[in-house]
This record gives sequence, structure tokens and C-alpha cells, in this order.
Amino acid sequence: MKKLLIAGLLSCAVAGQASAENLDQETALGMASLMICTTFYAEHDMQIEGVIVGQSMMSHKNAGIEEMIMSKETSQALDQYMKNFQAANKEQQIKICDGAIKFARESTFVKVPE
Repeated sequence: MKKLLIAGLLSCAVAGQASAENLDQETALGMASLMICTTFYAEHDMQIEGVIVGQSMMSHKNAGIEEMIMSKETSQALDQYMKNFQAANKEQQIKICDGAIKFARESTFVKVPE
């Protein structure tokens, strides 16, 4: 599952690319939570929550998150996040996904035009 998530999150990240920016760990984990929780909410018929995280996920993708580079440390944090989510029961997963909704509402990665 991590390979699919990383492929979706950072499909064209090349470490030698001079113009690519580093993806900070908080944003990477936030984006991962959006992707995971979009699926989680769809599987559990939680439509409102699914719309919130789904729209935020697309906004982040459209803002260029896929062109960014992920460090080894961020990759390891992503591994741990995935393990924690997969080991959690449904109630714990709902609490984890509450963090995705918070990220969707508070992320400054997507710049809102003034």
C-alpha cells in the first residue's frame, strides 16, 4: 500500500532535480492522511468527511505536491504512519482521519488567491 501511496503522492520526484522542492514531513503525512482517509470514508459511507478530504487532496495535487522530493526521514515517518493506521481499529482510524480533516482545513500548502 505504501508503494501505491508514494507513487500517487510523489510520482515524479527525482532526487537530482535542481528545481524540485523538498516536501516537509508534516505536509507529506497530511497528504497521506487525505489519500488514506478518502478511501476510508468512502468505505464507511461517511460522505461529508469524504468530500472534505477528497477536495483537499485534489487541491494539493493540483498545487504541485507531486513534483516535490521526499527525504529518507519523511519516508520513514510515512512508513510508521501507514503501520499505525493499518494496526488501528475502526474507532482509532476515525480519530486518525479527524487529523486529515484538520489538515484539509488548516494546510497552507495550497495558496488561496486573494
